[in-house]
Amino acid sequence: FFVPAAEVVQLFRTAVKTVTICRDMCKPVAPTTKNVVIAGAGPAGLLAAILLLRRNDNIDVPKYRITLVDPGADYGLMGKEELNRSRSWMIGLSSHGLTAIRQVPGLYEEYIHGLGIDITHVVFGLSKKMKLELEAKDFLPDDSAFTVDRNYICAALSRYLNEKHGDDASFESKYHTRALYVDGENKELVARRKTPGETNSEDVKVGYDYLLGCDGIRSVVRNAFLTAHRDFEFDLRGTFGYGKSVHVALPEGMEPGTFMFVNDALPGWGSFILPETGNKLNVALGTSLNKDCPPELKSDDPKVVAEYFRKHWHAFEMDADDAGRQWVDQGWNTISQVHVNFYHSARLSALLLGDAAHATSPQIGQGMNTALADAAALDALLDECKDDWEAVMPKFSEERVKEGNALTDLSFYTFSLSASQQLRLMVRQTARRNLNRWLPWIVDPDPMSEVSKGMKLSEAYSRMVGFGVIQSVRAVNDRIMREHFEKTTGMVRTKESGGMVRKVVMYGMPVAAACAGALLYSQSR
Repeated sequence: FFVPAAEVVQLFRTAVKTVTICRDMCKPVAPTTKNVVIAGAGPAGLLAAILLLRRNDNIDVPKYRITLVDPGADYGLMGKEELNRSRSWMIGLSSHGLTAIRQVPGLYEEYIHGLGIDITHVVFGLSKKMKLELEAKDFLPDDSAFTVDRNYICAALSRYLNEKHGDDASFESKYHTRALYVDGENKELVARRKTPGETNSEDVKVGYDYLLGCDGIRSVVRNAFLTAHRDFEFDLRGTFGYGKSVHVALPEGMEPGTFMFVNDALPGWGSFILPETGNKLNVALGTSLNKDCPPELKSDDPKVVAEYFRKHWHAFEMDADDAGRQWVDQGWNTISQVHVNFYHSARLSALLLGDAAHATSPQIGQGMNTALADAAALDALLDECKDDWEAVMPKFSEERVKEGNALTDLSFYTFSLSASQQLRLMVRQTARRNLNRWLPWIVDPDPMSEVSKGMKLSEAYSRMVGFGVIQSVRAVNDRIMREHFEKTTGMVRTKESGGMVRKVVMYGMPVAAACAGALLYSQSR
C-alpha cells in the first residue's frame, strides 16, 4: 500500500517527540536544597538543627539549608563565668533525652557528659518522720540519669553546631532576633533583629520551605496554627502553683548525687531537691494557689524569712540566713502547661516541637527529655519517608501528640493538690516498688519509674489510667482549681458565718415583738 510522504514525515516527527519526552522523563530529577527555618534555639531547636545538617553529609548538593532564629544570646559562645551568670534551672536528663542526643556520634561523650551530676541516691520524704531511701542503681541503668542546668545543655549543643558547622554555607544563626509572626501565604517568618547595646532594631523576613516551631511556651509559630486551622485546639494554663528556689551547700554526710522529694518540707509546701555541680543543691519550694502564703515568706526582710526556715525546715541542715537572702532577692515563679491536638500544618509547612507543643510542669522531670526526643523522632521519620516532608508531617503528629499530651497529664495528674491524697499516692507508689522488687512475677513495676528507663510516656499514661491514678487525681485537682476560680472571681460567694442567727435577729425579732405586743394588748383588755 502507499503512504503519502506527508504522513511519513508526521509519523517521524511524532516518534522523535515521543522519544524525547521519554528520555526527559527518565532523567534523574536534579536535587534541590530545602530551606528550613528553626524558630527557637532551645534544646529541641538546636538538636533538630544538628540532625538536619547531618543529613547533608557525603552528598554533593546539600539537602537542607538551616536558619536558626532566637531572641536570646548564643550560649555556645559564652565563657565559663558568663555562662554561670546565665544559669536558669536544674532539670533531669534521662533515657529519652540521652537516647536522642546519642544519635549524633560524639555529641554526648565530647560535649554533654560531665556537665551535670549523676543521680546516685533518691529520697522520698513522706512526712517529717517517714522517708524512703533508694539507690539509683537499683532502678536506673548506669549513666542514664543526671541533673544539669538547662542552659548548659543549650550551650553544649550550640558549641557543637558552631564547631562543626560554623563555616558551613548551609547553616546560619540569627541570635538577638525575635520572631514576630508567620506569613504562611508567602512562607516567611517575620522577625525583629536588635543588636545588644543599641536602641535601633531591624525587621527581617526569613523565607522557608519548612518551618520548625521550637520557640517555647509563647510560640509565635503555634499562634499561626490558630489562624490557619479552625480545628486547631490549644490550651495554655497554669499549674495552679507558685514558689521559689534557693541554692544551698551540700549537707555534711549527704551523697553529692542525691535527689529528694520532700512532702510538707515547710507547712503546706512541697520541695524538689536536685543536686548541682560545685557540691550544691537546688531546693525548689512550692505550694498551690488555694493555700495562704505565710506572711513570713512574703516578707522583704531576709532575717524574717531565715527565722521561718530555722523554725520549720526539717529535711536537712542549711544556712538559713543565706537562704533568706536568696529568697527575698527573687520574684515568685509560676509554671504553665500547653496542650494542642496536632503538631503539623501542611498549609504552613510547619511543625511544633518542644515547649511550643507540650510545655509542662517539672514534677516528673521529662520536659526537656521529650523536647529532645521530638527532634530525634523527626529525624527518624525523615529516614523512613526518604525526606518527603509531606509524608513526614502527619506522621509526626500521629507519633508525638500522644507523647506530648501524656507528658503534661502525667506531670499534673500523678501529683495531687490534696495533701492527704498525695500522701496516699506516695505510700502506694512505695509499696508497689517494694512489692515489685520482691515479687516481680506478680506485681508490675511502677510506670513512673519505668519512664526514666525509656518507657514511652503514652504507655506509662495508659498504665496509670489502668491503676485508676489519673482519674482520681484529675477529679480532685480539677475540683480544687475550679472551686478556687469560682471563689476568687466572685462567681460563688462564701457563705457568711452566723447567717441564720442574723436572719433570726433581723426578721424574727420584729415578728416576736409584734406578737408580744398583741398578747399584752389582749391581756390588758
